[in-house]
Amino acid sequence: MPKRVCVIGAGAAGLAAAKHSLAHGLEVQVFEQTSQVGGTWVYSEQTGCHSSMYQNLKTNLPKEVMQFKDIPFRDDLPSFLTHEEVLEYLQEFARGLPIFFNQTVENVERIEDKWKVTTHHGEGITEHFFDIVFVCNGHYFQPNNPYENAEFQGKLIHSHDYRRASDYTNQDVIVIGAGPSGIDIALQLSETAKSITLISRKATYPTLPKNVSQISQHVQRVIPEGVETDDGTIVNSDSIIVSTGYFYKYPFLSENILRVKENNQLVSPIFEHVVHADYPESLYFIGLNLVTITFPLFEYQIQMALAFATGKAPIPDREVLLDFEKNQIEHQKQRGLDTRFYHLLQNEQWEYLARIAKLGQFEEWPFMKTIENITTYLQETRKSDVIGYKNINFELSEDQMDYKVIRC
Repeated sequence: MPKRVCVIGAGAAGLAAAKHSLAHGLEVQVFEQTSQVGGTWVYSEQTGCHSSMYQNLKTNLPKEVMQFKDIPFRDDLPSFLTHEEVLEYLQEFARGLPIFFNQTVENVERIEDKWKVTTHHGEGITEHFFDIVFVCNGHYFQPNNPYENAEFQGKLIHSHDYRRASDYTNQDVIVIGAGPSGIDIALQLSETAKSITLISRKATYPTLPKNVSQISQHVQRVIPEGVETDDGTIVNSDSIIVSTGYFYKYPFLSENILRVKENNQLVSPIFEHVVHADYPESLYFIGLNLVTITFPLFEYQIQMALAFATGKAPIPDREVLLDFEKNQIEHQKQRGLDTRFYHLLQNEQWEYLARIAKLGQFEEWPFMKTIENITTYLQETRKSDVIGYKNINFELSEDQMDYKVIRC
C-alpha cells in the first residue's frame, strides 16, 4: 500500500509537492482553505486576507527563472509577468491534482506512527491519517508591522493591504522599507502621488522619479504627522505604507512540535530549511527561504524531502539534523545578518540547491545554471536601473544554456 501524503496549501509549493508525490506513486490529498489554487498569487480586492497581491503587480523575477522544471510559461508572454499570468500558469499546472477546496487545516498532531490531520469545512470537522505531511501554507499572509499601534493621524497600512496607486492621488506618502515590494510600490505611487519618501537603510537607488526621494536611515518612530528617522529628521505625510516583511505562522501545529522563534522569523527545529529534525521521514516545510528563485527551489526541496520519506536517500544522523540550526545562526552572523534573517539565502541559494540535491541524491537540473546567470545579471541591472529593469525580455538559446537580453 502506498504511503499517504497530506499537502497543506494549494499555492505553488503545495501544487509542486502534490505533483512530485504522485510521480513517486504516493497517495495524495491537498487541502486548500480557499476556493481556488494559487495561494498568494490570487488577487483580491479584500484586504486583511491571504493574498498580498496588488492590482498592477508585475513579477520581480522573469518567467525564465520562475518556471517549474520542463514546464515553461507561454512563449507569447513577456519575461516579467502580471499576477494574472502567473495564476493562469499555476491553474494549468494544477489540472488533475487531488485538491480539496474550502478545507481549513485546524490541527496536525502525531498519533503513534501517523499524522492526524483535522480539517474544517462546510459540513463540519473531519479527521484524516497520513504518513507524510508537506506544510505549504506560505509566509506572505501575516504582516510584520512594527508601527501598527502608532498614533499616526493619516492612513497607515502594511504593503500586504496595498492594492492600487490611485488610492493615493495627490498625497504625500512615506514608504518604509526598500525591498522588492517597497521600491515597486514607491515607483507605482510616483504616477499618482504628490511626493513619495522611501525610508530604509537599503534606500540607495541611483535613479528614481523626480517625486521620489529616499532617506537611507531607519525609522526611529512614527509620530502623528509622519515619521522621525535616526538622525531626528521629521517627514510629514498623508499616508504611510509599511513594507517590512512577514511573520511565519502555523496555527495548526502545537509548540511541542514546532517553534517559531526570533520574533516569529525562525522556524525550528528544521534541517536545511525543509526537514523537521524530530520527524525527518515525514514532516516537511516547503518555501521558507527569503530572496530566492521560488518555484525551482520548491522543486529541489520537495525532491530532497521525498528522497528521505521514501528511503531513496539516507537521512543524516540526528545530531547533524539538530546542529543545523545553531550552525546556520552562526553562519548568518558571519554574513553580517541578524538571526531574524535566518532563512535568507540570496546569493547563497545556488550552493544551497547543489547541497540539497546531493543530500537527496537526485540529479541537478542543468537549466539551473542559466537561471543563476540570469538572476545574477538581474541583480546588477536592478541596482543601476530599478525603474526600467522590468522592460527587459530574455531570449533563451535552443539548448537553454545561454540567453540574450532584449530591451523593449
